[in-house]
Amino acid sequence: MDHVNQAAWEAAALRLLDDVYAFAATGPRAHSDWRDDVLAVMNREVSDPRGWATLDWDRDKEERAANGPSFPFVSPSREALAEKLFLIVPDAAVQLLVTMTYEWGPVPSAEAPDSFADARTVLGRYGEHFSCYSNITQARNGPSPDLSSGVTGWVPLTPYDGDFGFVVVSPDEVGVFWSFNPI
Repeated sequence: MDHVNQAAWEAAALRLLDDVYAFAATGPRAHSDWRDDVLAVMNREVSDPRGWATLDWDRDKEERAANGPSFPFVSPSREALAEKLFLIVPDAAVQLLVTMTYEWGPVPSAEAPDSFADARTVLGRYGEHFSCYSNITQARNGPSPDLSSGVTGWVPLTPYDGDFGFVVVSPDEVGVFWSFNPI
């Protein structure tokens, strides 16, 4: 059962990520190992199964043509994802999505309620039964990292000075939400 409609999901995703160098895309679950589905999304081999918006700042950039279909991700592989992504609880994914909006730091308390509502709307698309995985180093010690100070470390998946994100894995879809700091 869908908890979120297309208009609500797209509006929430745009409010959160439209002004951020980010990647937000969903693809179908088609493999027994969810990492293969995530790779298909990162490599832009699949489209959103519902036809909903994808946020992809690099879709038409020269760097992508020169560096391959997964740019700015560096040659992702199933093994790299297994090594670099750590299980997180859905509430941590909500916090990460909001943290992307606020330059990876603490979220201003006055803006927090609306931003967290938008993040819950975005994740609501995946239903009630999903798992999340992130490359933030705070998740190495457990699935409920303390993000009150923002994101303080990550295991890179790009050539940039910084990148962090998470994937959502549901029975029917995978979502990839990533933020980049190319400076």
